[in-house]
Amino acid sequence: MRPGWFPTRLLACFLVVRSLISAVHIFAGSARICSAILWVTALSSVSCASYPKIPVAADLAGKPMITTVDSNLAKYVLERSLDSSRKDPGLDHQIAGIDERYRAAPLDRQTLKAISQNTSPDFAALFLSKQFLSNPRNLKFQTNYLAETKRIKLNFERNEWSEIARPTLRRYEVLFVPGFHYLTDRSAGADFANQRQFFHELGVRVQLIKTEEDGTVEENAAIIAANIRALHDANVILVSTSKAGPEVALALGKILAPDETDRVKAWISVGGLIRGTPLADYAATWPQSWIVRLMFLYSRTGFQGIPGLTTAASQARMEGIRIPARIMIVEYIAVPLSGDIYGSVRSRYVRLRKGGPNDGLTLLADELLPNGIAVIEPGIDHFYTAPDIEVKSVALANVVAEALQGR
Repeated sequence: MRPGWFPTRLLACFLVVRSLISAVHIFAGSARICSAILWVTALSSVSCASYPKIPVAADLAGKPMITTVDSNLAKYVLERSLDSSRKDPGLDHQIAGIDERYRAAPLDRQTLKAISQNTSPDFAALFLSKQFLSNPRNLKFQTNYLAETKRIKLNFERNEWSEIARPTLRRYEVLFVPGFHYLTDRSAGADFANQRQFFHELGVRVQLIKTEEDGTVEENAAIIAANIRALHDANVILVSTSKAGPEVALALGKILAPDETDRVKAWISVGGLIRGTPLADYAATWPQSWIVRLMFLYSRTGFQGIPGLTTAASQARMEGIRIPARIMIVEYIAVPLSGDIYGSVRSRYVRLRKGGPNDGLTLLADELLPNGIAVIEPGIDHFYTAPDIEVKSVALANVVAEALQGR
C-alpha cells in the first residue's frame, strides 16, 4: 500500500458516497424505476455521451417531428416519408440489403443490436417502426389511435365532454397497475392519478391495484392475481406501466389458471419492462451494487425488487409465462430518436445505445410480448412526458374497447 493511499482514497470514497446519497435524496422515487439505479448508471456513462446530431424534419407514424438523428441513413429514411421522390442509389442499396437480411428476423434485442451496429440506433428504431407498421393489425390500431386522439381534441375544443369516452369503454372497468415508487413520489405519475381522475370524470369506472411500491415482481404479481380473482361481474381492461408490466404478465400467464382470467378482456402495457433492463444488470453487479443498496437504505426504500428486473431473471421468468390468447394485449411503446432525449434521461439512453434503440430505461425490443399489438409514440421517452398524455390515454383505451366490441 502506498503511503497516504488510505486516507486519500477513503476521503474520495466518502465524498462520492455523500454526493450519491444527496442525489438519491433529491431524486428518490423517480417515475417507474428506482432513480438510484439511474443516477449510478448515469455517472458512469457521461464520458461516452457523444453521437452525431443531424437535423431533420419529417413524419414518423403519422406524427410530424423536427429533431436530430445520429446518421445520414436515418435522416434519408425520415425525409423520404415526406418526399418519396428523393433518391440516393447508394443509400437505397444499403437499405435494401438491410431489409433483405432482417425482414424475416425476430424483432428481438439481438436483431436490433446487429442493425444498430451496422447502421445506427436511430436507423434501427426506424426499422423497428417500419416493421411494426407493416403488420396490418398494428397499422389498423395505429391509424385508429391517431384518429381517436384527433377526435378527442376536437371534442375538447367544442367542450363536448360527453362524447370523449366511447360508450364501449364505459362497459368496462379499467384497472390500473402502478409503477415503481408510486407512493413515494406521487408527482412522477406512476400511480396514474391524472388518468384515473380523467377517466372517472368521463364516466369510466376505474380502480387502482395497490401493489407494493418496491416489492418484487413475484410479490406484486400475487397481489394482482388476488385482485383479479376477486372480480365478480365486471369485465376489465388492465393498464400497467414499466415495472408493473412483468408483474401483470406473471399474474396472467402463470399464477392464475386460464379460467380465472375470464374477466380480463384486454391488457395495455405502457413501456413495460417485460424482459427487464440492462440498467438493472449494472446496478445489481458488484461493486456499484453496494452503492445502490446504500442509496436505497438512505431513502428508506427496498432494494429487493431490482434483481428481478435484470435481463437474465426477466428472460427466465418469461419462458414460463403463457398468457391466454383471448386476452387482447396492446403494447404502447415510446420510440424516441436520439434528438428527442433530454435532461437526466440522456445519460441512461447513451448507456443503453450499445444494445440498440431504447427509451432511456430499457431496450425497445425488450418491451414486446408474444401476440401483442404494437402502438408506437414517437418523440418521447420512457417517462411519457407529453402535454396531452391524458388525451392519448383515453384515445388508446377507446380504440381497445372498440376493438373488443368488434370481436
